[in-house]
Amino acid sequence: MKILITHSGTSGPVAGTAERIARVLTGLGAEITVLPMSLVTTVKGFSAVVAGSMEQAGGWMPEAMEFVRRNQGSLRKKPFAVFTIIPSLATEKGAESRMVIMQYTAHVRGMVHTVSEGFFSGEANSRDASMPGERSKFKLRLLLGLLREAEGRSHSEAETWAAQLHDKLVRLLAR
Repeated sequence: MKILITHSGTSGPVAGTAERIARVLTGLGAEITVLPMSLVTTVKGFSAVVAGSMEQAGGWMPEAMEFVRRNQGSLRKKPFAVFTIIPSLATEKGAESRMVIMQYTAHVRGMVHTVSEGFFSGEANSRDASMPGERSKFKLRLLLGLLREAEGRSHSEAETWAAQLHDKLVRLLAR
């Protein structure tokens, strides 16, 4: 399974979350390419696409919306998942805020069906995940089913979402 993970911007919380998702999917056996949206020339040749953006003014960044518009025809023919970084997410709770959050990707869903959507605060991205051995420890915890919520809400939510996405993509692509 060959997956493109693309993100708005070239660094920051969205890029960090894209890298975390890539590590999980790679650890589960997928072949992953991670690129900023500005460097993606085509989505052809990939089994699935995962795209991420920072929330801005109640929606996706203009660069991310342009990526979806530009690739709309190809994205409709393959599994497409999205994630959104919402800095205020850690403070928003309840069904009402969930309805507001779902509106952040309404324009994306209006163009292309999404098979999964993740919403993360991006807080864990400020932690240093590049310490020696951290990736190996994470993969081992993931494979052994020992990943716990206490390891950082946003961090573990993005990784849990990625593992669930992998299972969903395997099922969808097996059809």
